[in-house]
Amino acid sequence: MSRAFALVCIVAACSMEIAVGSSQGAGSPVEQVVQLLTELKSKLEMDEKVEQQVYDKFACWCEKTTARKAKAIEDAQEELRRLGQKMLKLKGTIATLAAEIEELKAAIKANKEAQAEATALREKENAAWKAETDETKEALTALEQATNVLKEATGGAALLQERTQARAAVRRVIDMLPTNVALKPEQTALLSAFTTYGENSKYTPQSLTIQGMLADMYENFARDVQEATNTEATKNRNYEEFMEEKAKELAALEADKADKEAKKIQSGRRSR
Repeated sequence: MSRAFALVCIVAACSMEIAVGSSQGAGSPVEQVVQLLTELKSKLEMDEKVEQQVYDKFACWCEKTTARKAKAIEDAQEELRRLGQKMLKLKGTIATLAAEIEELKAAIKANKEAQAEATALREKENAAWKAETDETKEALTALEQATNVLKEATGGAALLQERTQARAAVRRVIDMLPTNVALKPEQTALLSAFTTYGENSKYTPQSLTIQGMLADMYENFARDVQEATNTEATKNRNYEEFMEEKAKELAALEADKADKEAKKIQSGRRSR
């Protein structure tokens, strides 16, 4: 209801009251109208004050609420910018960690391959050393036996059986020679002549030439076995040191990889 309509209603009511009052003798009509208008003015002023207070309160609330909402929007925009920068930073961190993890995977693979190659080479070298050493030791045994047979045989009048045993022992030495040993032509000729059956051979079982050559061969083979054993021990020690170093390196690489994978997962969760 508007104020004009209210005022019309009040004036109409006043007119009715005045008419009633006039009929009852309650003062002049003018006085009654003045009194009613005065009361109406007071009431309107009071209503205006109340309405102004309500309006001021609502306006204050709107102003505070608007300011609060504006501040909230500004804070939210700032938070969005901060979170956007954080997400970009975390994505960059994740990409860096992913690249580092791939590098670590490649390094771990290379480490394991190096260990496998070193192990395969060491096994191959050890097998070759063992085969060569066993072969040389068999030759040493044959040389020792041949030397003993030659020492036990008699001189030029040796029995046929003794001469036959001596030649068989030397022939066994020839058969047991290591595959990597190449005799000099004169040594080969001397041994072949000694092992030739028949009484025409000029070399007897006690021939100093044959015994000296066999002694030299024994000494050389024994020295070769010792040197090969020392070399094998050095290679094995180097292999063990290499494997120990690679094992430590592998452990460090795997630990670094696990740490970076954990950081990558954590960064991924924080970027969501």
